[in-house]
Amino acid sequence: MTSKQKWNKKAGIYLRLSKDDERAGESLSIENQRRILEKYVAEQGFELIDCYIDDGYSGTHEAIVSQELWDKCREMEASVSQGKKNKTGYVNPLSGLVYCADCGSKMHIGWNNTRHKRSDPRTYRRDNFKCGAYAKFGERACTSHYIQIKILNQIVLEDIRSKISLVAADEASVRQDYIRRASRLTDEESAASRRQSRRLKARLEELERLLLSVYEDKVAGKIPEEVCVSLLEKYQAEKNAAKAELAELERREADTRQRQADVDEFIRRLKSYMDVPELTREMCMELIEFVTVDECPGKYSKQPREIHIYYKLIDKQASQQQKLSWQNFNV
Repeated sequence: MTSKQKWNKKAGIYLRLSKDDERAGESLSIENQRRILEKYVAEQGFELIDCYIDDGYSGTHEAIVSQELWDKCREMEASVSQGKKNKTGYVNPLSGLVYCADCGSKMHIGWNNTRHKRSDPRTYRRDNFKCGAYAKFGERACTSHYIQIKILNQIVLEDIRSKISLVAADEASVRQDYIRRASRLTDEESAASRRQSRRLKARLEELERLLLSVYEDKVAGKIPEEVCVSLLEKYQAEKNAAKAELAELERREADTRQRQADVDEFIRRLKSYMDVPELTREMCMELIEFVTVDECPGKYSKQPREIHIYYKLIDKQASQQQKLSWQNFNV
């Protein structure tokens, strides 16, 4: 067997038009695509096995997966956590979602035994979270922020259950509360914004008529050229300012509508976990953006510590800068 025969490569070509393509241009038809690709295969010395032709158009075929599943996969891909499996393949529900409240690094998963002396028998192990910076660099970087995983899981589960109970008791009231909390504008400000949008749209239509009138008057010789130029500049400047203001108002209104849609989606997700018996990975990935854990007040201290749970869709999202800074502390 020669070297050329040993490394002989085989190829298949796939031909398909996009929805907006027409039968014109260099590669905008099945025939031209076939000619171009067959020429390339021959030039590369490949053996052409088959030619696959899709005579339909992209965007018109039945989806392989549902839009809901696709959106969920994209959301998980964009999450701050991809999770980490242990040796048995298990992924802790909060893996990659817990952060040190002081230095911002990811909390690492570890374990310790309950025995007090080396001679004591090991009773059971305690899985825990501890600050990633502390785990890597010790006390010169941060403190441990130690917390048992089962305790944190229970805290998160109880908080989720409390929200589910509120939704079950009075969904409409909870929805309005979430919308008010997420909105940057009060109801009065939103109403004023809509009124201003209507006024601006009416004024823009009027300015269009005024600009046209100035042109017509100039052509008819009713006004001198310097007056025409002055009026055109004045009306055009006002028009540009009104368009910019209207675009900003419309952006705010779109943000408000999106926040309302986000609240509705969050409530829908909560209701899907009405009877869940324990915290699961899927639940955390759907509901939780991230969790921050404050410093442990002391090994035997009974002082409270702060644990903040930030939920997807209704709470603040992690910024791109935060996500980049967290990449060095993956769990």
